[in-house]
Amino acid sequence: MRYSSPAALVQGLQNHSEGAREQFQIWMREPVQRLMSQLIQEHQLDHDLDRLVRYALHAAETYIRTFTLKNIRDLSENAFRTTILVYLAKFVLQPFGRELKAGDPPNHLPEITGYQFQTVFLPYEKIGSFWFGGDWFGSSQSDDGSLWLMVADITGHGYCAYLLANTLPGLWEQCWSNGAQSGKPLDLLRSMHHLVEQCLPEGVFIECTLLRLDPNGQVLVAPAGGTRLFLRSRRLRKLDLLKLRGIWLGLGDPMEDDQHCYQLEDGDELIVGSDGFFDQMVTHLGAVEELKKYLEQVDDASSLSVALQQHLDDALLSQPQEDDITIVIIRRQ
Repeated sequence: MRYSSPAALVQGLQNHSEGAREQFQIWMREPVQRLMSQLIQEHQLDHDLDRLVRYALHAAETYIRTFTLKNIRDLSENAFRTTILVYLAKFVLQPFGRELKAGDPPNHLPEITGYQFQTVFLPYEKIGSFWFGGDWFGSSQSDDGSLWLMVADITGHGYCAYLLANTLPGLWEQCWSNGAQSGKPLDLLRSMHHLVEQCLPEGVFIECTLLRLDPNGQVLVAPAGGTRLFLRSRRLRKLDLLKLRGIWLGLGDPMEDDQHCYQLEDGDELIVGSDGFFDQMVTHLGAVEELKKYLEQVDDASSLSVALQQHLDDALLSQPQEDDITIVIIRRQ
């Protein structure tokens, strides 16, 4: 099938129509290959060009899923190509114009009444003075005062995963503005799944944990993939390791039974981490349950964050980092 205009092609991609992806890649492969070749040459990268091009094309296709058709109705084919290349160049080339330090988060969580946040963000791959990875976290606040927080992890790690992780802020914003936040966390996950369905590289999915933190301390948790959390009750002097399962975004629709509800009281803490954090602990300790035993010994009057950071530092000293690591520590106050 031949799509006669960029608007028709975008509509075909958004509707998963036959031949749309093939035509998009015919239009964009050569200019994207030039862009990624420039990246490799300028920064002496040893990355595989074909893989970089494939991931960049999938990132661009994901970006297209968020397009509003009226904004591109009059674009020529050349203008459409330029729009896509400008989008890719912003995060393909721009990071090399400023130094990114290990631990620099993609954004900061807001200060809201009733909760405190601390974050750890350690991308896996260092290129020169810059760090790249496939983890991302972000948040938005709804009119009722609830904070919606997502911790996401693209399958894989390093620079290729970084190319896809850069689509997540746009996906989040699109689904949020379309009103998905008016319902349950599962509704927002479903909206994001429908946008990325059939446009990620083969074997690549999005694993994430979505939380809605209500002003009254109620927390709804919706996992996509495998989610592990630590929940410490200050009153009960108890630490639980929660293992939740859901369907990866890009693989299938989240299911109603995947959503879980918890109630946080004053001083309770919830620790959410990407796979990289828990896998690093398993390598260091032999099992994540050993980390649970260690954290159970922390004084009940103290926050877990200091002990957790110390243990992560020890793990990274004893074993090289294996994956992107993200941790969000939520404390009810």
